[in-house]
Amino acid sequence: MALQAVKDYDFSAPAYICFPDTSVVKEAYKDPFLIQVLNNSYLTMPDGKPSQLVARLRGHKHVSTVSGFHLCKSLLDSELTHYFYGGSDETIAIMKQKLQDQFPKARILGFKSPPFVSTGEIANSQQIKSDMEEIRSLNPNLVWIGISSPKQDYVMHHFYRLLPHSVMLGVGGVFLYMADESLRSPEWVKKIGMRWAYRLLKEPRRLWPKYYETFRFLFQNKTFFLKLIFRKKQATAG
Repeated sequence: MALQAVKDYDFSAPAYICFPDTSVVKEAYKDPFLIQVLNNSYLTMPDGKPSQLVARLRGHKHVSTVSGFHLCKSLLDSELTHYFYGGSDETIAIMKQKLQDQFPKARILGFKSPPFVSTGEIANSQQIKSDMEEIRSLNPNLVWIGISSPKQDYVMHHFYRLLPHSVMLGVGGVFLYMADESLRSPEWVKKIGMRWAYRLLKEPRRLWPKYYETFRFLFQNKTFFLKLIFRKKQATAG
């Protein structure tokens, strides 16, 4: 669905696509503005089995997860043009070389590592605005945003209108996986819904604080989520 939706887009207006994982969904329960950010996107697709499972339990039987990594690789083989905004300078350098080797015909217009900006500073960041104006001058079809979540969602929401003929896609850690595919879980791990555990083993220092807060939130609100799922199922059955 996501692949075809992007290919079918006519690029006559700006848009952005979100891929929230469980931690972003958790943040949205505490942040009404983040809910608005996710709801105002062209597409919001689940990243991870937990979101897929809850959606299906609530009656949305055809919801499936979307891999930003596979989506990006599939679209690099298309006629669309690309710009990559995110990651560190080191990650960008490695990823740039690998993409040139693996996708020599890909129409990549540029790469840039963004400045570090706190969540509260994003909306008024002159550096990000300047970067977006530079990207606009290149007029890419797709702008891949590789910033930690939900920061990337705020960046897209605040700045997508500066790119009148582009679609922004918030793909988080995909830049890291492009640079070092050993960080990606095998397909069988993804299929059984244990990708989070594999990633945690690979990057415990970076991911443990994020996962810990998510687990704690889910445990503290387990009764609420069970009632939410049960109520929706009742309404669907009726």
